[in-house]
Amino acid sequence: MKNLFCVLALASLLSSCSSDDKLTVGANTITANDFESLVGWVGDQPTLTKTRAHSGKYALVVDKDHEFSLTFDAVLGQVSPRKLKKVHLEAWAFRPSGNARGVLGIQIVDPAENNKAVGGDGINIADEVKDFNKWVKISKDMTLPDNLVYTQHIRLFLWRGDSSDPVYIDDINFTVAD
Repeated sequence: MKNLFCVLALASLLSSCSSDDKLTVGANTITANDFESLVGWVGDQPTLTKTRAHSGKYALVVDKDHEFSLTFDAVLGQVSPRKLKKVHLEAWAFRPSGNARGVLGIQIVDPAENNKAVGGDGINIADEVKDFNKWVKISKDMTLPDNLVYTQHIRLFLWRGDSSDPVYIDDINFTVAD
């Protein structure tokens, strides 16, 4: 009877786990990160926070003292064997108030031209997250410029913009869209 109770308790616990909460890594993954590891991410370490997290212990934050978060930076030719035309970005965002805005953005830069921006897009968090003090899943498909070359870099970051309150991001999944 004791074993049956343990099995039922475990089954109940597992059934309450949502598949939406899990990061998936597949052939089209550029990066997937819950910020428990920082492989591929560079920049200002104080933007990694334990204050709030959707999963695990860590998330990214931008606030009045940090304009940009840690940044994922990769050479396009190492991200995909084929030319990128479209990418899909999804993450979990947290806004403590209406004064918390920001953008989860991508940027393509050309190192041969002093890292000149040649493309970019992003998710305006205030437009997507209407509920405060709650983690909300955000996502967007983004079409990339036709003139990209394999030596350019793709960057992914959280930008504070005109936000006066902190903005949090966790569980990013950035993939090549078909």
